[in-house]
Amino acid sequence: MLRRAASIALVSIGLVSILAALPSLAHAGGLEYVAPGTRAFGRGGAFMARADDPMALRYNPAALAHLGGYQLSAETHLAFYDACVRRSGGYDDSGVSDVADADSVFGFPDRTDPNNFASMQFPEVCRNGAPGPSPQVLASLHLAEGLGIAFGILAPAGVGSGMWGNGDGTITSNGITLPSPVRYQIVQQNVLLFHPSIGIGYSPIPEVSFGATFMWGIAMIDFTTMTSAGSGPQDPARDVRARLELSDWFVPAAVFSVHVTPIDALDIVAMGRISDAIEGEGSLTVTTGAFGTSMAGGFSPFTTPLQNARLRAGQPWEFGLSVRYADRIRPRRRNPERSGRLLGRIDDPMSSENWDLELDVVYVMSSQVTDYVMRPPAGQSVGICEGARDCVRDGTAGLMVSLPNTIPIAKGWSDQLSIRLGGDVNVIPGTFALRGGVHFETSGMNANYQGPDFMPGMRLGLHLGATLRIERFDVSIAYGHIFQFDHTVAVGEGRLRHTASTGGRGPMDEHTCRDEAGNVIEGYDESRPVAQRGCYPPGFGSVTNEGTYTAGYNVLSLHVRYHFE
Repeated sequence: MLRRAASIALVSIGLVSILAALPSLAHAGGLEYVAPGTRAFGRGGAFMARADDPMALRYNPAALAHLGGYQLSAETHLAFYDACVRRSGGYDDSGVSDVADADSVFGFPDRTDPNNFASMQFPEVCRNGAPGPSPQVLASLHLAEGLGIAFGILAPAGVGSGMWGNGDGTITSNGITLPSPVRYQIVQQNVLLFHPSIGIGYSPIPEVSFGATFMWGIAMIDFTTMTSAGSGPQDPARDVRARLELSDWFVPAAVFSVHVTPIDALDIVAMGRISDAIEGEGSLTVTTGAFGTSMAGGFSPFTTPLQNARLRAGQPWEFGLSVRYADRIRPRRRNPERSGRLLGRIDDPMSSENWDLELDVVYVMSSQVTDYVMRPPAGQSVGICEGARDCVRDGTAGLMVSLPNTIPIAKGWSDQLSIRLGGDVNVIPGTFALRGGVHFETSGMNANYQGPDFMPGMRLGLHLGATLRIERFDVSIAYGHIFQFDHTVAVGEGRLRHTASTGGRGPMDEHTCRDEAGNVIEGYDESRPVAQRGCYPPGFGSVTNEGTYTAGYNVLSLHVRYHFE
């Protein structure tokens, strides 16, 4: 009876933990670092009021009203992302050597043996993965005086892939293969997000412009994590590996902006970006007994593929205000395309200004990302193969366990403030420009829910860039280093691992939601997210995320643009 209860818990937990570290696909902070677009990145993200290339589609569509001619641009970042986690404590801190009754590929836990994993401290785990590109392909067209459009593919400035450890839930430390200390949060992730977009800018009078961009988002996620059964001990002999593959082919979003030029040298812009939640659907593949050895009293690996799993994940909104001052060589033209033909050269800020300086302040409403809600496929079960049965050979599970109806995954992000200061100097107006900038972001991390998959920590970025114009062809480059302040989740402040999700199983401690009479509140109420209530439905167990999180970026960027006559 006890073994069957433990087996049921084993599967239930695997489904809960698959989303515990799922990337939010956020568009500021979190998965994304500052400033998509090469020229914007070179200015530290201070590009909202400048917005003088087709990336206005993302930053300030109102600027399209005065963007000259027909322009075609292609650009990409290449982000080298370094991130590590040193989890507090050691493998036996949850008491696995006291209660374990099954062997794993790492051996039976024995804290008296210095060569056994149970006697070791957690090693540091760092992300492995290729540099992250973020390509943009855009075109803009000036239709008439005070009217312009742009369209193309936008992508967030983020690193969408990574592997923590060896990709199978293990890590090699000093030549020894060990269970990864962060396997219950993340093993491997691949995220693709892009937005086919179209925008329009209109200026009824020279001093005021309005704009809007409509974005058709497409998201694809491939994510693997693990978990362990029991009410506390993190025993690899009972680990479950879960892989989530889902997509959402329509994640609508929009950008709105108002651009005011009270005097010729001054630009003021207000911008807002809103996004619908991700409503993904796909498959969930669960492997129970992932590190099992098929020995008596233990588990053998057994894989169950499931279809029609669903996920709902809210997205943050953002609102920004920008002020820009430019030292102008000549007055700005309402129709830069016409004035460019008269002047015999491209008429834009690179040729009509000596220098400019811009300050952007962006408020990111990350606090609306509270709980993700996972709904496993209804009416389906997952198999468990006990070591005494030859399940791998005959393909039949020893136990079949029903799935819970709803699984809440608390995120609990905090709102963030991003301050960006940057500008250009036209060393040779119309031919060569240098730019630079700095940005600072407050932290959106929450100790109770923090994981290594994305780290919206406090950041400071230093940026440089340049543009060379050869006739009607521009080549821009940029480099930036983004420092992220270390974030430590102290002992006693960590997130509790969800150890069961059906029937109220799991420990009932001070974190479990109770009513005024002290009775445990069963189930999940979507109108009262875990992140806002400060308590959990029944079944949250041992801590998994206490430790120190470090991260940083080195980003190279290249942009090419052609101005058609």
